[in-house]
Amino acid sequence: MDKHFKNQLNRWCYDEIKANPKKFGGDFGNQSIMHEYLMQFYGDAVVIQLEPNVMSILSTVSRIRNKLLEKHPEFDYRMKYAISRKNKNAVGNNS
Repeated sequence: MDKHFKNQLNRWCYDEIKANPKKFGGDFGNQSIMHEYLMQFYGDAVVIQLEPNVMSILSTVSRIRNKLLEKHPEFDYRMKYAISRKNKNAVGNNS
């Protein structure tokens, strides 16, 4: 995957998460964002017919999403990370 395409995916992920952080920043955000990608770009294809390269792209979308949520915690609505985020914020406020 070339750098330009990865940058386009990064921008797409950011825009999707920003537009709907509760959907894409929540616990089921990975599957939601991958499904959204499939619907937007491959909506008329049957998943079985998709090439392995598409699944690689979906994995990249998922990794980008996780990195963006780390950089932008205001979009992160995952419950399983709420305690660690809360502890991080508490430590940062004591400085």
